[in-house]
Amino acid sequence: MHSEGRIPYRDIFDFQMPGSYIAYYLLGSLSGFNAFHIRILDILLLAALIFITYRFMRRFGKTPAFAAGILFGLKYLQVGPSISLQREYLLLIFLALSLLVGMRDSLTPKHRLSLGILFGLAAVIKPHAALGLLPFLLFDIADISKRFNMSLLNAAMKSILPAAIGFTIPTAIAIAWLAFNHALTPFLNIASNYWPLYSQINGQMEITPQAQRISFLLNQVWRLGGSGLWLIPAIIGVYLHQNKQTYLLASLALCYAIYPALSGQFFPYHYIPFIYFIILLAALCFSTINLQPSTLRQGFDRLNLPAQGNAFNLSLLTLILFTVIFFSVRPSAAFIRQINRQPVVTSTDRADEIARFLEKNLEAGDTVQPLDWTGGTLLAMLETRARLATPYIFDFYFYHHVSTPYIQSLRADFMDELQKSSPHFILEVTAVDKPWITGQDTSREFPELRAFLDANYSVTIQKADYVIYERHK
Repeated sequence: MHSEGRIPYRDIFDFQMPGSYIAYYLLGSLSGFNAFHIRILDILLLAALIFITYRFMRRFGKTPAFAAGILFGLKYLQVGPSISLQREYLLLIFLALSLLVGMRDSLTPKHRLSLGILFGLAAVIKPHAALGLLPFLLFDIADISKRFNMSLLNAAMKSILPAAIGFTIPTAIAIAWLAFNHALTPFLNIASNYWPLYSQINGQMEITPQAQRISFLLNQVWRLGGSGLWLIPAIIGVYLHQNKQTYLLASLALCYAIYPALSGQFFPYHYIPFIYFIILLAALCFSTINLQPSTLRQGFDRLNLPAQGNAFNLSLLTLILFTVIFFSVRPSAAFIRQINRQPVVTSTDRADEIARFLEKNLEAGDTVQPLDWTGGTLLAMLETRARLATPYIFDFYFYHHVSTPYIQSLRADFMDELQKSSPHFILEVTAVDKPWITGQDTSREFPELRAFLDANYSVTIQKADYVIYERHK
């Protein structure tokens, strides 16, 4: 997009939303596609998120406001490079701003419009991110109905209309951008044909048979991505602060606990919004440090703790909270390996080798085709500014639902594009950790591609984890 002027869907086959491309295009442009600059942007975004979190959590006291942002920041950094700048993390800026706008006793039309815009921006990155708008609207409708003695229908119209207008603005801009660039029809074609197939792939990179899908979803949802321990201080925080703002946070945590089930894949990064909101609730326990004795007593009464010994009760709550933090927040494995002067083995090692090869051997006008997904070839091509030979940046599309007419058409189109472009080099990752899709109607065979390679290419480099093919002279 940046160097060749390609437009998603029209010139690049992919199933991500337009907002994802816009977000990462901006990050790439601002950083100059430099790894160190990308890290700086990541930290700046985290600092902005902590600042916004502090602003809206300030109503609960300074201590929980600081704790909420810092605990989430540590939790985010804990997972390391694999989760950095994931789309769910980028969404948090809009979700945090929505709390800054909407965490108040009553909303004005301007607030509702702003909420619609923020969740619209989130939705053009991931559509089901809009789920979080529902609690804002429900609380607002209840408030309007009570304050103005309106029927629920009239209150709903008064609340939903400005939010819907705001939500439509980013959506309309994305649609207009696609239409202007002749990419709307390809996008709709991908959405209607490929999305239903991709949605059948679960978090273990397997095809989930339709008959087993409901049981699979129910089995995964309750696990909460391994972050269920935070529920203990979160529930205590809700009991200590029984008010509208706390219930709003709890509702958002519930929405984003359900959120991964909407994609059905339950990858760790899908739980970033849930972890954010559950940590906000857990941080409310810190407010016991600032509460007046009478208010603290009321909170302990709600927890059915004995009347004697507020200091003991406070110590008990503090112990529970710090125990959860001790078991839930740790340095990342990558960081531990670095300080122990051990290599951090990632696909970037492979990318460095491929990049050095391309830098030495690419000539003006050459194109390159990756046969990869997350194995590092795209990073190597980015670093060397290698031109993409076809619209297909990944190859995993060709190996699941292989008997369906749509995947068969993708295979045929890919072969046509490959023959027309005749790339100088073809980069294939063969590593054992390549995330192949398994299960019903999947395959690792692509006979037409193998025949094309055998007839037109020879192996220039063959390693244990990747192969580089060069076109016959």
